[in-house]
Amino acid sequence: MGKAFMIAGTHSGVGKTTITIGIIGYLSKKHKVIPFKIGPDYIDAAYHRFASGNSAYNFDVYMLGDDYVKKSFLKHALSGDVALVEGVMGMYDGINNTSYGSSAHVAKLLNLPVVLVVDASGMAASVSALVKGYIEYDKNVKIKGVIFNRVGSEKHYKLLKECIERDLGIKAFGYLPQDDMISLPERHLGLMPIYETKGDHNFNILYDKIGKFIDVDGILDVCDVDLKKDGLTEGKSTVKIKEDVKVAIAYDEAFNFYYQDSLDSLIDAGVELIPFSPLHDDAIPEDVAGIYLGGGFPEVFAERLSRNHSMLSSIKESIEKGMPVYAECGGLMYLARKIVDLNGDGHHMVGIFDLDAIMTKRLVNFGYAEAEVVKDNVLFKKGDVIFGHVFHNSKMSGVHDDFAYEVHKPNSEGKWSCGYVYKNCLGTYVHINLLKYPNAVDRFINHCKDYGREMYKHGT
Repeated sequence: MGKAFMIAGTHSGVGKTTITIGIIGYLSKKHKVIPFKIGPDYIDAAYHRFASGNSAYNFDVYMLGDDYVKKSFLKHALSGDVALVEGVMGMYDGINNTSYGSSAHVAKLLNLPVVLVVDASGMAASVSALVKGYIEYDKNVKIKGVIFNRVGSEKHYKLLKECIERDLGIKAFGYLPQDDMISLPERHLGLMPIYETKGDHNFNILYDKIGKFIDVDGILDVCDVDLKKDGLTEGKSTVKIKEDVKVAIAYDEAFNFYYQDSLDSLIDAGVELIPFSPLHDDAIPEDVAGIYLGGGFPEVFAERLSRNHSMLSSIKESIEKGMPVYAECGGLMYLARKIVDLNGDGHHMVGIFDLDAIMTKRLVNFGYAEAEVVKDNVLFKKGDVIFGHVFHNSKMSGVHDDFAYEVHKPNSEGKWSCGYVYKNCLGTYVHINLLKYPNAVDRFINHCKDYGREMYKHGT
């Protein structure tokens, strides 16, 4: 048996992320907390990692499938004292008008008890009707209790608690009062990344309020989970031999969108990930045989990135020599000629692709995406099908006719080309989780090994 539970919300914006981060930080003073985030959100997971001091993992049924979600949960939950899963959107909100991929879907898949976050502002007895609907919509979801957010006063909370426990027979585990001091800063793609806020935000205020107003020990009392129940087995890795390949990974304020399972998949296959900063360093690390450029906010740091001429040259020269490079979203933008901001100002980037990344006021092709691989590349072979997510406020402008992917949204016939290819470089707006694609990990490693051998042969 282990301790595990989910924090879900009645709807987006209810405050579940703030409460989740607070509970993680509070619990982490005494316990090793392993945090998880449902859905493709990198930013929330990074906050989880900051609050817990441990790696955070994303559960995404669309991108990974049920089996890989189970595999990830068991593998990581067993390494800690408490596993805490943050839900996504409203509890039953999944793909399109279904509950597929929702918090409820994952709660049932992993047999997790659920604590429901309710925005109680302006409510009294009506809160019972609201929560009753969530309980009865799917009785296979085990809602153990509620936490109220944006509560007006202690008197207000006592009234809400009395209604819930009298009418529904479930626990009210506490509340958070309305307080701007614990609100997290936001910008165009959601919360501002933790890498830019941790020095300016006093998280201890949030943790202290959690301890004062929420019965966290009461939640732990009802969250015993048999982690080996229902066929949760870790499974065997397809990787047979450690490869010992060094790969540079961009990691700083501008580039930090990575799924931890993706990184673990590379590491488990023998890759040594060497962090570097396109913002602060002069060049990529020495003796690496590949580069991984993740997503992030290069547009926010475009001017500073453009001034780091030695780094831009280092990456461009490496790609021209044939070094394998995988670039996702922000990484793709960094490899363009320019990033053009909303004022129309252009900032020179690496220039591998003869394209400009034009910032837009709206999200472009936002949501889940399925890609058919139409050309062999450093990750996939022609004919492969991959499942990912698209999340960006930019578009590529220019002429490019060498694509690896044809992409479409689930249950949609409209397609667009993506997966820009140049030599051994693949740049794409489609985010994926490499946990599901061990063959892609092996393929990337083999390309890196081939490059390393070629460089050694020529004495470079």
